[in-house]
Amino acid sequence: MNIHKHTAISLLSIGIMASFVSNLKADDYAYMLGAQYGANTSPFGTVDLNSGAFTLIGNLGPGGYTGLAVANGVVYTEQNGILFSVNTSNASLTQIGGITGNNMATFGSTTTGLYGFAGLGSQSVATLFSINPQTGAITAIGPIGSNIIGNGQGSYARLSVGSSTLYMENNSNLYTINTATGAATQVGTMDSNGYLTSVLLLENGTYYDGAGPVFGTINIATGQITPHSSVFGGPGSIVGLAPLSSSNNYYFSQLAVGGGFQTTLTYFNYSPQTVTCVTNFYSDQGTPLAIPFSQGTISTRTDVLAPGGSIHDQSAASLSAAVSQGWAQGGCSGPVQASVLYRFYQAGVATGEASVAAETAPTTEFATFAQTATGVAYANPSTTQSATITITAYNAAGAKLGSQVVTLGPLAHGAANVGPLLGLSNFTGGIKITSTIPIISLSLNAEAFPVFSSLPAGDLPGSTQLVP
Repeated sequence: MNIHKHTAISLLSIGIMASFVSNLKADDYAYMLGAQYGANTSPFGTVDLNSGAFTLIGNLGPGGYTGLAVANGVVYTEQNGILFSVNTSNASLTQIGGITGNNMATFGSTTTGLYGFAGLGSQSVATLFSINPQTGAITAIGPIGSNIIGNGQGSYARLSVGSSTLYMENNSNLYTINTATGAATQVGTMDSNGYLTSVLLLENGTYYDGAGPVFGTINIATGQITPHSSVFGGPGSIVGLAPLSSSNNYYFSQLAVGGGFQTTLTYFNYSPQTVTCVTNFYSDQGTPLAIPFSQGTISTRTDVLAPGGSIHDQSAASLSAAVSQGWAQGGCSGPVQASVLYRFYQAGVATGEASVAAETAPTTEFATFAQTATGVAYANPSTTQSATITITAYNAAGAKLGSQVVTLGPLAHGAANVGPLLGLSNFTGGIKITSTIPIISLSLNAEAFPVFSSLPAGDLPGSTQLVP
């Protein structure tokens, strides 16, 4: 979107089960602990649960770690009976406590607490434990059930992370665990895939499964796994997963750097817990878009926000370079206030700017004021479907002036000034935007450029009745 006036120059997860790749979402990312590869010992990073692309943050260090779990927005791991919190910005560990030697056979969490299981007593009875996230102290809850895990066994068992229900996968069978008694109840089998050990994760409403190097979705009613990708760009095997974005998703319909523009990304964590946000930048074609920030020239950035913490980071692109545009999508482990600021420079001096709050959900209908120079941007967050978008203009009397159909492929983006886009030399009125699938969109008023401002978001429920 170029808003120069009268110029047209074209920016283990568990939830409601979705078992087909066509239902996967662009923002399904998780923290991942992997097996050693190269010189990386216990590598920790983020992973795209759709494609399997792994981005290394750092190494936890030598020794075996049981897995990952989350409590109160903090990521934890366990080694040899000791609980550690994980700094998700650099993979450094802080020892919480515990008793050396009280090894957990597996480690997981629900939305309300940390759990592990280990053999208890001289007969090593498989027992569920709760783990205090403040001290690392463990409390025995009760036996899993000898008919499910025999004494001294359980090396194939794994607990889920991220769901309100605690799940366990053991020897190709799926179970729910009663966190009050420890008792397991079988709900399905994974035998058709032959996955003896699986890491279960609920992320963004989808139950995921990681078995060896393979990611899939899991039907929690039957236990059946639908594999769809493998890890690449890092470890060859999945040790642990922890949810990253939950339902706190933020969409930025336009980015512009170069050509006189800089874009500033802002997150403010108003909650009492630490929040981690991972933001991905996409080009017009839907490919990763590298933007120069203080962290470097990156297409994905991770920001860890302390309670009350914030970032306000302006891009550092060359103002004389050709403009590069696209869009962005952020996923945060807790709620934040999110926005972007577009700033325009002339001769190195800022002469105009506009701040736009992030959208929190795509939709199929938009309506807002517009005139000839209004800039409109739109992006398709779907990873699998193309969007057919219709932009229609009306004059101040409500008469329809014209429309334009735009097709966006998966993750693609477009932007234009309304007048040139619709072939209108001069008009003032409004526009409606409709799409065949949910998209994101924003509009900027540029009547007196280089002064410009954001217009109301304009996003409407998909069932809204609009002017013909």
